[in-house]
Amino acid sequence: MLKNNKSVITITEDFDSVDVTTWALPEGAIARLGRGCHPDIAFSPDGRSLVIGNTLGLWVYDLETLSPVALWEAERGMTFRIAISPNEKWIAACNSDKILKVLDIQNGACLTQVKIDGYITDLTFSHDSQYFAAAYGNAPTAEVWHAETAKSVAKFTVDTEEESYDSPISFSPDTCLIAFSCSSSETDDAESIIVWDMESSEQIACLSAHTNWVSTLCFSPCGKFLASGGEDGTVYVWDVNTWQHVQCYSDYGNVYRIMPSWTPDGNLRAAIVHYDEAGPATISVRDLESGEELYNDQVWGNTVRFSRQSAWGNTVEFSNGSQLAYECRHDFINIRTPEYPYKRQFTHSPISFPDSTHSHAAFPTFAVFSDNGKTLAVKHHHEGVVLWDIESKRSRPAVKEESTGKNQFLYKTDSGKFYVASIKDDNVTLWEADGNGPPLIEGTGREYWSAPPALSPTGKLFAYADADGNLKVWDVQSGNQRYELTHPLEPNDEGDDDTICDLQFSNDGKILASESQSNSPQVILWDVELGEEIEASPSNTYTSILGWLVLRKLKPKSREVVHISHDRKYLSSLGNKSYLYDVKQDDYLSRLSLPKGLEEMFWVAEFSMCGKYFAAGTWWGEGMEKMVICLWEVETGKQIATFRGHPTDVHALAFLQTTNC
Repeated sequence: MLKNNKSVITITEDFDSVDVTTWALPEGAIARLGRGCHPDIAFSPDGRSLVIGNTLGLWVYDLETLSPVALWEAERGMTFRIAISPNEKWIAACNSDKILKVLDIQNGACLTQVKIDGYITDLTFSHDSQYFAAAYGNAPTAEVWHAETAKSVAKFTVDTEEESYDSPISFSPDTCLIAFSCSSSETDDAESIIVWDMESSEQIACLSAHTNWVSTLCFSPCGKFLASGGEDGTVYVWDVNTWQHVQCYSDYGNVYRIMPSWTPDGNLRAAIVHYDEAGPATISVRDLESGEELYNDQVWGNTVRFSRQSAWGNTVEFSNGSQLAYECRHDFINIRTPEYPYKRQFTHSPISFPDSTHSHAAFPTFAVFSDNGKTLAVKHHHEGVVLWDIESKRSRPAVKEESTGKNQFLYKTDSGKFYVASIKDDNVTLWEADGNGPPLIEGTGREYWSAPPALSPTGKLFAYADADGNLKVWDVQSGNQRYELTHPLEPNDEGDDDTICDLQFSNDGKILASESQSNSPQVILWDVELGEEIEASPSNTYTSILGWLVLRKLKPKSREVVHISHDRKYLSSLGNKSYLYDVKQDDYLSRLSLPKGLEEMFWVAEFSMCGKYFAAGTWWGEGMEKMVICLWEVETGKQIATFRGHPTDVHALAFLQTTNC
């Protein structure tokens, strides 16, 4: 039963007028285009709010309006596990630095924190809110802390060396028992449920019935039963007195995950994720005892992945037997609650709708400004390309056709035009970004694991590879295929098929370079005007093909990460020893100084359009609270600025071209 009192979370009164892109910005930043990825979800006890923890921090949404009302923990971010106390006082949140915090649920202030031993797979409060507990994924261990002090009060370890994939954890209603799962060292994939006595710290039960991972554990409100849901598509109900399973619910078809949850009055329900290789994935809610289906929704396609709290798949939260929140292919979060017993949906991806301002799942991997500086084009990992209007800070999809694939790639030609290649199944289409016309090219036969398609800098030629190493080269203006070139492939030592891992055009668009990744990786250069091979060379796996085309004339001291300036005058090499090269002089220009201890962390880099400046950003490493972006003057190699603001990996950099660059 939902309460009618005021929400326990303090919210902005006029949040509709608040620009969330400016919330909790680091010093010097003017906007945040996006809201983090890899969410964990929790309902507030009063049923009025939804808290989303992700790589950016903690977002709070009002469940009546489905609008964001607060952003907490943005200073560090990287929040992957959250739990809310039943007494409506605290939020427990754990980040990737292995810092477990207790926050004030009214305003997000940190009350106490503790350093933990490893990464956790689940986090929960006791029913009396006195304790919170976590299950560790790197060891068969659960730990319990006092909620107000974060002082460790108990630690339970199972005598096995097996790691748990997604171990759930649950307190009994009287806080006398705690249950969590661990992998079996004797049976592949199967997991056991371990029950401990909180007072004596003794293991009192080991429950073995599931033939696969256990994804959910929950005690009944009366405390007499424990329900477990597994990846085997089965729900078992265990008698707490005898520890025998007294009920088994199964036979729900193709089940990817089943998550039982008790209603406050003791009815057992389950959220079930169904998959069908020949059809769409769906999610349903069933009353297990009566078998009645209470809810059903098509999720997406036939390749969607789910997990309760996993960074690798779409998140599902099912609590109190009635509160359901789940991602739909990274585009939406869908909500169903007793107050609103039907699907409500709010957009959480900038890819699908023009008025969206964030994504909780996709992260950017490439960004570039338009020549006039009014638009920022961003490509997201395994997702679509978004065009941000800089003035309004609003986004729109670069390709408006609903039939196009969501796996998209972004290109900007020398003339300043944006193009997008979209992949759907084995079909490839090329579009002019932000246009209303038909695709410029429609091809088929592309291998899923093959290199991203390539567009020449001039915008005249387009190429992609199939599973057999055949390179299909198209004329963009006519929309016709010009050549089909064959790059020989060899199986690796394990017998796995080889594939084309990289495709790039030369600066003038006359040469196409293809790279395979077999036991002896090979780069082949093709004359695309004649359709002939012109050179073959062993590949350096640390050097991009485009960099190799220049570096074949040079012998740099470090060839770990290579970037080339837009005017093709300069080349960078990042690693233990980092340099800038003058391509025309075939010689070193200067050595770059990187922050001590972070030399191996710089992987993303970009030259300014004018070639005067060079910037590089770090990826996250344990102990790093803020990622570093360094800016250098190219001719002198002088570091002129250092920016620290991102709480996690810097995936993309883009310069805005100005007249005084």
